[in-house]
Amino acid sequence: MCGSQASELLTNESSLQPCRADGRMDTMARPSCCLQTALRLLLVSFSVAAEPGNSTDIEAPVRGAIVLDDVPSARAFIGSTEIAVVGFFVDPEKPEFGYFNTIVKYHPEWDYGITTSKDVLKHYKIQSNSISIFRQADNFRDDMVVELVEELTPAKLYRFLTINELRLVTDYNPMTAIGLIASKVQVHLIFFTHKDVKEQEEITRELREAAKDLRGQVLIVKMDVSSRNNQKILSRFQLQPRDLPLLSVYDTESNQKRIMAPGEVTAAAVKKFCLDFLSREEESENAKTEL
Repeated sequence: MCGSQASELLTNESSLQPCRADGRMDTMARPSCCLQTALRLLLVSFSVAAEPGNSTDIEAPVRGAIVLDDVPSARAFIGSTEIAVVGFFVDPEKPEFGYFNTIVKYHPEWDYGITTSKDVLKHYKIQSNSISIFRQADNFRDDMVVELVEELTPAKLYRFLTINELRLVTDYNPMTAIGLIASKVQVHLIFFTHKDVKEQEEITRELREAAKDLRGQVLIVKMDVSSRNNQKILSRFQLQPRDLPLLSVYDTESNQKRIMAPGEVTAAAVKKFCLDFLSREEESENAKTEL
């Protein structure tokens, strides 16, 4: 995330326009032992007490954050999970170190890594304390540069992560909607469902498998219309709850959509359906260019 825009997003609760930043790679090198030793000592002693955002007192060992000693371990960690949250600390004695640990302690929904290694910081082009999110769904990286955020709190950090939480199959809600809009991937496969759909879990598993081969091309979104807000979106697609479960692919730029024919939902069938749609969209775009 661009620093000045990150600050604007996190300090203005009404702002819904995150800024994207791509991952950046550099050369591999050996870690700094002194800094890593200091980090391990801090991890044994640091954690933030009570309610997130209300205290910076130290109380108990942080849990769940993997120490990334070198570039290979950092790359392996980031590549091993749908969403990786990494605390890059040039100075681990700043308050944001405690804020990061608060999120780790109270929010196990993400996988966390933490590092002070000079080699890792250089590899990811980190110049000051930053919290970064890496996601596989669209090969996306976003950095929150702490020094450019006005009065960072755990609540602001949590908001930053929630806005950017897109998974292989993303549950649609007002927060993830922001990340969907901001993503460079413009084609979405929407799984319309509701709480009474018995085969919901089985379909979701197949969608996750398909998503692995559609990364960077299609975002898969689970739309539970049991929520009143989501029912409005169902009506925009001219669908009724009795039509569900149903899969529809949608191009957010061209506004073109296509409904998948009824039948068994398998990863192979979903992949073919999406690739056929992408192929037709490309052919249509080429025809417009020729005209």
